[in-house]
Amino acid sequence: MYALRRNGLLEVMELQRRWRHDTSWRGNLLAAIYLVSRGHLNQRFLIRSSISVLIGLGPHGLVADESGASKAKAPQLLMTWGRKGVDDGEFNVPIGIAINADDRIFITDFRNRRVQEFSSCGKFLNSFSVPGNPSGIAIDSRGRIYVAQFGEDCISVHHASGKHLRRWGQKGTDDGEFHQPAGLAIGPDGSVFLADDVNRRIQKFDANGRFLAKWGEPGTGPGQFGGPEASKLPPGFRTSGPNFLVVDDSGNLHVTEGRGGRVQKFTVSGRFLGAWGSNQTGVGNFGGHSTLPGPTGIAIDPKGRLWVAATNNRVQLFSADGKYIIGFGSEGSEPSQFRTPHGLAVDKVGHLYVVDTRNHRIQKFAP
Repeated sequence: MYALRRNGLLEVMELQRRWRHDTSWRGNLLAAIYLVSRGHLNQRFLIRSSISVLIGLGPHGLVADESGASKAKAPQLLMTWGRKGVDDGEFNVPIGIAINADDRIFITDFRNRRVQEFSSCGKFLNSFSVPGNPSGIAIDSRGRIYVAQFGEDCISVHHASGKHLRRWGQKGTDDGEFHQPAGLAIGPDGSVFLADDVNRRIQKFDANGRFLAKWGEPGTGPGQFGGPEASKLPPGFRTSGPNFLVVDDSGNLHVTEGRGGRVQKFTVSGRFLGAWGSNQTGVGNFGGHSTLPGPTGIAIDPKGRLWVAATNNRVQLFSADGKYIIGFGSEGSEPSQFRTPHGLAVDKVGHLYVVDTRNHRIQKFAP
């Protein structure tokens, strides 16, 4: 019915906010609707359409794609947990998330320098220290936890209990060296993929840390990372990409690239397969943040579709080839609102977990 474009989505969200929270404004609007609705049939249709937008297009309602050709229901919020702090179940800039075979939730708590473990209902279960500011996290088929340590430029491996097993890497540009490592993913054969952010590349290792392959360089072309004028960025400039990554059921790797405003797709050997997305504003795009636009976390649902978070405080669903399906979220601290969401994860039945980074909390949504 409606094709939302660019700033139109923000205008609708503002109307929704006022509808929910400003009773005086809502009353005046209803009075106006009553008067106009007594008019011509076309006017009544317009009013009904407007009401459907106000009450049905929010984070829990219907969302149209840019063509207006299809509609789908956005996920319902089930629960949130966490707040800023240092106690169990509290966070200080949570970043990454991973779910093990038992649906235990593991969150990297960046500034508190730890990983916290929760039940699928948000109950705190355990935590373990990670001295180098943990960022990305992934779990292999044996339950071993791999953590990218942003501050110490390494990958550490832990038992499911949190016991430290081994680590590899150091700051540098050689094979097996990193500069502010970001997201992690595990391949079908147990291979470990790392988004080596400032080095603008992906590195691949076996489960024991043996270097296997790498690809990427600064630029905007296929298999390049960092966005426009990436080679001119100041030394150590981070968040440009690659940022987060995920492996699909076909064994292909999907990688978000913040400053480049896109998702790139590769085989597990690094062959480029395609790219989609932009840092323009509006539905289906990733732009909008004033200084650091772009996609962040990425996850695959049981249907093979891709959820992608972005610094514009939106979480959007795409087909495997990048076609926009639905999206929800806006800036704020109310339920279903976000402040710079990062990591995403989907459990076996399709529940979506969003690491709401600047709100220092986790939000869980029904399929």
